[in-house]
Amino acid sequence: MVYESSMIHAKITIIDGIWSVVGSTNLDNRSFGINDEINLAVLNSQVATRLTQDFEDDASRSRRVMLAEWEKRSPFERVLEWVGWVVERQQ
Repeated sequence: MVYESSMIHAKITIIDGIWSVVGSTNLDNRSFGINDEINLAVLNSQVATRLTQDFEDDASRSRRVMLAEWEKRSPFERVLEWVGWVVERQQ
């Protein structure tokens, strides 16, 4: 899905409607060991409920991107992706 109102770059996990984890950390060694990233874990059902509501609201204003559409992206977009991949590997 594409969130069209703006870009959100956060990882949010809600477990059993009570545990919430919010942050920027990816689940890889680079995020855990090299990057300056952080997560916040909260044990509170009200926080989990609010995060769930916010996600559902955002999803309702998003547009699903299907594989066939993504495969038809422009050559310019493909070059940008490749450049991003090369730069990422240099870090």
